[in-house]
Amino acid sequence: METVKEETKMSNAADLQEREKQTQANLLTMRNYFDLLFSKHLDKLLELMDDNIEWLMVATGDVIKGKEMLAKGAKNHWAASPNRTKKLVNLFANEEYASMEYISGGTLTGDADFGSTKITATGAKYELQVCFVFHFTNGKIDRVHEYFDMETVKRITNQPKG
Repeated sequence: METVKEETKMSNAADLQEREKQTQANLLTMRNYFDLLFSKHLDKLLELMDDNIEWLMVATGDVIKGKEMLAKGAKNHWAASPNRTKKLVNLFANEEYASMEYISGGTLTGDADFGSTKITATGAKYELQVCFVFHFTNGKIDRVHEYFDMETVKRITNQPKG
């Protein structure tokens, strides 16, 4: 009986160590993601993603599927505000998920395409708090839910009413 208890303890300890190792790997991926965000190294950022990534923009309901579609959207958004800034607010992870909250700011000098919603260049300076929930499979980001308020985006970028 004692041997079974010892084996169970060892198994639980090994499982806990493996989960902690995966959690630390996911945190490192998130730190790398944040460092690469808005950089000239989109290719390195895309290496963190699964080829079949699905990215849901909760504010619009639009779903980005695959790295190609994600790269196109990122290039558009980064070009719309080339002086974009970021400030990390919260970051936490476990062995399967991570959440990142940050403040993004900049000047809207180009049009930003959100799929079903377009934000036109107004030259407005803005700052916006956003939150992402990431899911990992085999060490890659395979699903993302992106949370922000589109009405706030429209208001702070001086979009025309109507």
